[in-house]
Amino acid sequence: MSTLLVGFDSAWTAHNSGAIVGVMHRDDRTFQDLGPPLVVNYADAEQVVRNWQVEWNSTATVQLLDQPTIVKNIAGQRPVENLAGCSVGLRCGGMQPGNRSRVEMFGDGAPVWRYLEQFGGPANPLVGPVTGVIETYPVLTMIALGWTRPHCTRAGGRLPKYNPARKKTFSIEDWQHVCLCASKEFSDRGLRRIAQWIEEACEKPKPRKSDQDGLDACICLLVALNLAEGKDCIMVGNLETGYIVVPHGSAQLVEELEIRCRKTGRNPGEWIQKVRWKMETSASENGLHSPDSSEWSG
Repeated sequence: MSTLLVGFDSAWTAHNSGAIVGVMHRDDRTFQDLGPPLVVNYADAEQVVRNWQVEWNSTATVQLLDQPTIVKNIAGQRPVENLAGCSVGLRCGGMQPGNRSRVEMFGDGAPVWRYLEQFGGPANPLVGPVTGVIETYPVLTMIALGWTRPHCTRAGGRLPKYNPARKKTFSIEDWQHVCLCASKEFSDRGLRRIAQWIEEACEKPKPRKSDQDGLDACICLLVALNLAEGKDCIMVGNLETGYIVVPHGSAQLVEELEIRCRKTGRNPGEWIQKVRWKMETSASENGLHSPDSSEWSG
């Protein structure tokens, strides 16, 4: 049994490009590097994943996507953005709202819906590694993993300013910081081709937006690796209105999310849940999973 793990930093619309990167999780629970990130639009990404599925004869395909996969609200924020956006804001960041009025991104003809249809739709992270697409968010992942930068007045630090398209705020030191954090994660797992790509990107004096797309795809993939390794992750939000999955690396983040839930009249146990996958070689009919998930208790 083998599971294809994919990190996809989409560009949200049909006219832009993002990046995609993949790893195989093999029978012996080791990972097979599928090479560095590729610049793709939605059509390209679909073909890349199809090619990987055929070439590696994958039993399941789990994709971690940096774009909302469940958007039912006509305007404003989704509840998950209302929750997670507070922690992002505490660290000098902002979070884009997902709503159906943003027609190119979430209207009926938006490319994300066709992509989801091709690969099993929005997955339920609580039931284990079945084929499907899981929403994640690199910024929240960086908070969860402690990749923030020091700040003189904010206990949680600040988010790295690593987007080269924002020339007024971009910091090459922050870019190098994120690259070094990410490359270590992949190097520690023996995924040298991906780690090498990140290391080379780190050395660029003037990285491009496509480099950041590739780096974000790697951060999306890192969430998939944590899930496949059976590490604790958290799901913020719900399957009805939208959710985000990130590693559980920060008790402070969980506490902030719980506080935000209570301030907005939500039950933390319903809006912040633990996700822990148990990967087995022959646990069920499809040989994929034996789930272990429960409400987060702090």
